[in-house]
Amino acid sequence: MLRKRFSIDDYNKKAAFEDATKFFIVYEAEKKELKYFETFNYLFFEPKKATILHVLEKDTEIIGSQPKKLIERAKSFIENPPKDLKITPTEEDKFRFVLDVDDHPIEQFAELNEYCKSLIDSSLYISNFCFEVWLYFHLDDQEKIVSKNSSQMKTELGEKHTEEKINNYPKGYLTTDRIKKAIERAENADLEKNNYFPVEKSSKLYLLTKELLEYSILNNSVDEEQIL
Repeated sequence: MLRKRFSIDDYNKKAAFEDATKFFIVYEAEKKELKYFETFNYLFFEPKKATILHVLEKDTEIIGSQPKKLIERAKSFIENPPKDLKITPTEEDKFRFVLDVDDHPIEQFAELNEYCKSLIDSSLYISNFCFEVWLYFHLDDQEKIVSKNSSQMKTELGEKHTEEKINNYPKGYLTTDRIKKAIERAENADLEKNNYFPVEKSSKLYLLTKELLEYSILNNSVDEEQIL
C-alpha cells in the first residue's frame, strides 16, 4: 500500500502538532538551510509523529547571524513566542542550532554551546566552512574539496551541482541514497568527534540528520520505492 505523502499544508494544522515530537531549529542563515530542512520535513515526516519548526529572524526582533544573536533569538522565541505560532514552544522541546563558522568570533561558539547545555534538550551543529560543505557531502567525498573559505566553497558546490545534473534544490539532494552517503562522508571527515566544533571542510550536521532519520518514515519498514 502506498504511504500518503504529507504536504506543507498538513504542517500548518494545529492538531497535527499536538502529540508530535517537535524540533525547533534556530538558524544562522535562512536560505539554503531553511529550504533543506523544510523539504526534509514534508518528505520524510508524518506530522502526527514528528515535525521540524523554524526559529527565524522574523519570529523575533533579534537580527543578526552571530552565535550570540542565536542565543538571544532562542530566548526571545521561548519567552515571547509569535502570536500566530500553532504550537507554543517550551524549554522542554528539542532545540537545535544550525550555523556556519564563517568569520564569527570563536568565543561566541563556546557561549552558544554553554547555552545549549542550559536547556533540557538542545544541541549545536556547526559547518566548517559553511552549510555548503554538508550539501557537498551529498555529492562527493571530502578529499575532493579544494576550497579554502566559505565563498570558494559556495562556488565549488555550484559547480558540483551542475556537474551532477541536480534538477532542483533541495529535492535533488534529499534522496535516501544521497542522505546516507552524506552522513557516511561527514562522519568519516569528523576527525574530532568529541568536539562540538568541526575541523575544516567538515560538518556536524550529520549528527542532526541521523537523529531526524530516527523519527522519519524512512525508519519504518516500508519499501523505499513507495516512500519516495
